[in-house]
Amino acid sequence: MTDILLFVKNFRLGTKISETLTDQNMSVKFAEGERFGLAQIDDDTKLVILDLDDSVFQTVAFVSGLRNINKKMKIAGYMKVIHKETYDRLKSAGCDIILPKSSFVKNIHTLIA
Repeated sequence: MTDILLFVKNFRLGTKISETLTDQNMSVKFAEGERFGLAQIDDDTKLVILDLDDSVFQTVAFVSGLRNINKKMKIAGYMKVIHKETYDRLKSAGCDIILPKSSFVKNIHTLIA
């Protein structure tokens, strides 16, 4: 059972997010690449966190693919700089929450609440 799946390639930031969530008694796993990561999503997955600065994870196809696997889970992402066009595309594809990278870790408690 995985409560939260991280699609984060930045090891330092991923570790910080993981530690914060683990302190809240959440089961956290790092996605092992794009395709295997998708296979890790099941009915128990509550949240997927995406590094939307990564060109693979910021595509409409990837986000809508996540949404199709589990329609109940939340999809949250962060970007260094949020551009309205990208924000609108990803929201319409199924990304529930998009925050600036600088405030993502600070607000992680709000995401899991």
